[in-house]
Amino acid sequence: MTATSATHRSPSDGSLPDASALARTYGACLAVNLPLLVLTLIPQLMRSRAGSESLLMVGMALLLTLVVGAVVLAPEVSARVAPAGSHWRPGGARGRVRVLIRESRRTYLWRLGEFVALYIAAQGVGGLVAWLLPHVADNPAHATDPTASAWIIDYPNYAIQAVVMYACICFALAWYATRLRAESARSARARSVG
Repeated sequence: MTATSATHRSPSDGSLPDASALARTYGACLAVNLPLLVLTLIPQLMRSRAGSESLLMVGMALLLTLVVGAVVLAPEVSARVAPAGSHWRPGGARGRVRVLIRESRRTYLWRLGEFVALYIAAQGVGGLVAWLLPHVADNPAHATDPTASAWIIDYPNYAIQAVVMYACICFALAWYATRLRAESARSARARSVG
């Protein structure tokens, strides 16, 4: 390896994500994860003030299932829309992730940690949107009629928050998958040199 190649790192070596692959994967994640968007657009399952504690528990279980499923499938989504060499192809990307976990668990955990950090940031962005566009207010009718709901949900504001968070979560998934794609490329190059 020459000094030039050692100091100049290409976007596909894991230092930076490949912008084209990231954009294609992001678009695919937006399309593939629509059930997640549908779930977040149902306030009765996502907010106890809109429904009940039992409905909220059902919603949280569904949310966890959909997010974990999206994380597991994100590499295959990436391989479908942004294949790379023989190491990142549809049907084999999850296998490449398993190899990465075996060969370099620390690297994989860093990539997963990046996803978690971006997911948490998505929640923060959702909180900011909720602060700018409040979607829950006291119901004045509840004071005189105890059978009336204690809360009023401003659905347009709620939907804006849900869509913004969905867009951010899909970006987190695309980032995670694209970073794993780059790690797979680096691993394939190392094997070919070795």
